[in-house]
Amino acid sequence: MRALIVEDDVVVQSLLKTYLLHYASELNHEIEIEVLPDARRALALLIMGEDVCDVVFFAAQLLDLRGDDIFSLLVKLRPRIVDNIIFIAGYRDGLVSHFPELELNILDKPFRYKQLKRAMLAVT
Repeated sequence: MRALIVEDDVVVQSLLKTYLLHYASELNHEIEIEVLPDARRALALLIMGEDVCDVVFFAAQLLDLRGDDIFSLLVKLRPRIVDNIIFIAGYRDGLVSHFPELELNILDKPFRYKQLKRAMLAVT
């Protein structure tokens, strides 16, 4: 399994990595985790590669580009990857109102392992 974390908060990055490693070990799977705090680099990576990752964690608010802006571009350019995106959000209302026609997978901050596991089961 390959996971991409697009998050600029190092505490959230660390927590996600820890939880993902635990999740993979529970399933007896290996996992590769890449962390990109830069949304533009993440977008370029996702647009370029067909099988870059199995799951993408996007912070809803990033310093250089909003997660929902990236999501909008991916819906147009890479619609198959959209089902594998999990948003990390402090407030889900903005995301939900921005994409009323889609059922988004949102991990609400603060989150626990149980919520991450539920989100992962929805995308894998």
